[in-house]
Amino acid sequence: MDNRSDKFVFVPFCLMAQAYQAQDIVKYEWKSAIMPFMQVLLENHINIIQMPCAEVEFQNELIRKPKGISKYDTIEFNNHCEKLANQVACQVDLILKSNYKVIAILGIEQSPSCCVNYIYTNQGMQKRKGIFIQKLYDKIKSYHIPIIGINRKYIKKSLEELKEIVGSEN
Repeated sequence: MDNRSDKFVFVPFCLMAQAYQAQDIVKYEWKSAIMPFMQVLLENHINIIQMPCAEVEFQNELIRKPKGISKYDTIEFNNHCEKLANQVACQVDLILKSNYKVIAILGIEQSPSCCVNYIYTNQGMQKRKGIFIQKLYDKIKSYHIPIIGINRKYIKKSLEELKEIVGSEN
């Protein structure tokens, strides 16, 4: 009997490796992985797919200063995110064609690449997706996969959203 899980969640690279965050971003109690989310996924036997970090791969630098969306919203970075979104969309397609389930995609709020709902800009808080998440969403929106934005400062709401999705799949 094959005992593997048929459920998958795609996570931003920094959910499992916060060292990929820009400097001075990691200020909360988790030094590596953001543990509450990882615990929910692992305890419920969910396969975890780590999405690429668009910013690190673009700059080819792990240690970097934070940059806002206006610094990343360039033709070059958009093309880079398009390529990465194509790769992730192909993974999603393969998983679904294999009769497995992608139950959620997680993003990180405030990230110029991976935010799902809100990002701070020079004009204040804006409701919008990050560049990579928007491109990924455009490619997979027909699948109706929930995309949850994690706010590191106030994780309770997004953690509850994830628990609700995981619970409905069990």
